[in-house]
Amino acid sequence: MTLRTASLLLALLSSTAHACGPYEDDWAGRDKAAHFGVSAALGVATSQISSDPWTAFALALAPGVAKEVYDSQRACNRFSWKDLSWDAAGALVGVKTGHWLLSPGGVAYRRSF
Repeated sequence: MTLRTASLLLALLSSTAHACGPYEDDWAGRDKAAHFGVSAALGVATSQISSDPWTAFALALAPGVAKEVYDSQRACNRFSWKDLSWDAAGALVGVKTGHWLLSPGGVAYRRSF
């Protein structure tokens, strides 16, 4: 193999490795607030479906897991543990808030009845 052929092969291999550009996934990236907010809303909703906090949390987190699995199958995308962490935080806050505010033993019922 000549030097020219080796250089061409190396250039070709390195260009395909970065065809989609560098992958950046900051903890405070621009999509993290959306992950948190949607999961928090789902957490409030699922807290009314199930009185068990763990079941409500799992139901609220399921769409985030499904989205990350879907992302991992797409070209130029990856499964993001950081996105999933924000989903989990939002789901936890949503479930706790939903149970605190809207459950029969919650603050809203105690104040109105």
